Amino acid sequence: MPGTVVTTLTAETIDLYRQWCIARGRSENTAKAYKSDLTEFLKATGDVEQEEYEELAQSWLNMYRLKVSPKTTARRLTSLRNFAAWAGWGKVLADYIAPTPGKTIPHPLPAGPDDVRRMIEHAKNFEQEALVALGGFVGCRISESLSMTTDCFDVHAREVTIRGKGDKTRVVPLSDEAWASIQAAWVLAHQKPDKRLISYQDRFARQIIRNLGARARIPRPVSSQDLRATFATAILDKTGNIRLAQELLGHSSVETTQIYTGVHRAEMREAVIF
Repeated sequence: MPGTVVTTLTAETIDLYRQWCIARGRSENTAKAYKSDLTEFLKATGDVEQEEYEELAQSWLNMYRLKVSPKTTARRLTSLRNFAAWAGWGKVLADYIAPTPGKTIPHPLPAGPDDVRRMIEHAKNFEQEALVALGGFVGCRISESLSMTTDCFDVHAREVTIRGKGDKTRVVPLSDEAWASIQAAWVLAHQKPDKRLISYQDRFARQIIRNLGARARIPRPVSSQDLRATFATAILDKTGNIRLAQELLGHSSVETTQIYTGVHRAEMREAVIF
């Protein structure tokens, strides 16, 4: 609970809530997402008093329910509920049912790491090269890549410390090929005040990955998760050790890793020949 009484949703109380989330151990990315959702709500409604909060929030969610993805609606609902709980307004929107997001299943790229290499060849700058390499050669989630700074890297040990979901950290070794695609962005990032390797916003970064996949003539749309799946499958193909792939990806369970790893058509064809 906040130290002062909160009666209205305003830009100031949203920022107080963000600070409270971080102080209580929420990740920067989570707090940023909450603030972004609440700010969008504020833009649509203006300052909102406690008495009208639930009704206006429900109307806002319904207004955009068919215009945004189910995942976005579900996240906005969580942001609105959590702010109300923090403000001491009780269980707001408890009966509101969010749409069920469709299950997105990542698939490794058809040619595996070679497709990652082709995407890097078509990159227009060092940040784009690093973005693809972090996904396809290091196994980073898009949020992990975008939050990475030069301080995350141990250049001498050739390792990177990645802060993932729930603020869990993992250390991933960098291959010579991965470092070669990241190094220039790392050098340039030292000149930035925040030392971030990649300055893009989430949506723009995802679009860059799709565009690079198209330029590399990969025969289907490419997502950031597909790059991670390519990394996972390459690790499993080389080692046969799914627990190792799990650790490198930062998954909490082997079952999640199994979703990411693919089976090549050549292996399937070989398997049915007795």
